[in-house]
This record gives sequence, structure tokens and C-alpha cells, in this order.
Amino acid sequence: MIELSRLPAEGLRTEGRATLLPLERGEALRDAEWSLRVLPSNSDFYLEVLGKAVWEGNCSRCLEPFELALRLESRFLGSKDPDLVVRGSHTLGSQDLDVVFFPEPFLDEDALVREQFQLQIPMHAVCKETCQGLCPQCGKNWNKGPCTCRPESQKAPSALAKALSGLKLNLEP
Repeated sequence: MIELSRLPAEGLRTEGRATLLPLERGEALRDAEWSLRVLPSNSDFYLEVLGKAVWEGNCSRCLEPFELALRLESRFLGSKDPDLVVRGSHTLGSQDLDVVFFPEPFLDEDALVREQFQLQIPMHAVCKETCQGLCPQCGKNWNKGPCTCRPESQKAPSALAKALSGLKLNLEP
């Protein structure tokens, strides 16, 4: 924990390392290394987080486990200014997107680093760009070969599709 009101004028630099950082849904960060720099700036403070780690998770298409190397370079301004979040109607500029509200008097280094790494993980991480995913009928991993299910185009139409196909619509007024 870093007490923000007691930052030295020259700032503070810390380094960290973790063999394994558990995340949600069975995911984890392995071999994580980072450096954190905090510099005071009037009543605010400048933050720089640099690091690298290996993300262990599952492919969003085929659900197979895989690893993804992550690089972290995050720089932003931390502010205790409550007006930052209650400013009301004003036009957001690009400078506002780099400001983070920190109401607490302490900065939890581990939580900040974990959050910054999580922001580097793609929303829909895939094991490879050519991943074919799973068959929606039987669940077979198409990367391991085709299944015996009928292709979508050869499937018989559903009862609703059959009923709607016989309707004739008069769209003229």
C-alpha cells in the first residue's frame, strides 16, 4: 500500500514480481513482472505501470486452454478531485480519458497492477486467428476435425420456417 499524501517530491518507484496471480473464471497471470512509478503533481499524481506477464485462459471460440504473452504500458493521472466525477455536463476531451479518480488515501499496488494487466487481455481471446470453434449441435472442436452433423445449409427447415413460407404478404397500400 502506498500512502498518496506522503509521496516524496521525487516520487516513488516500486517493482514487483509474482509467479502466479489468480484472476476470475479460472484464469491466471503467470511470471508477472512490473514496475510502478508514482509522481506527485500538485494535488494529483502521475502513474506509470510497465510490465509483462503470461495470461493463462481459454479460447473464446473452441474453449481450449491457451497462453497469451502480455505487455503492459499504462500511464495516467490519478486525481482525488471529487469534481472529476460530478462535473455534470461538459464535453469530454482526450485529456479526461487519461484521468482516474482515486478517492482513497492509499493506493493498493497489487490491485492496480492486476487491473492494468486485465485491461490488456482481449475481450474475446482466441488461441489462433484461424480457430474454427465448436459445432453448435454436437460441440465437437472443429480444429480437431469435422463432425458428422449436417451443415446449416442442408438442414431441414424448422416448423416455423415451413409455416411462414406458405404465407403470401400483400405489401401494397
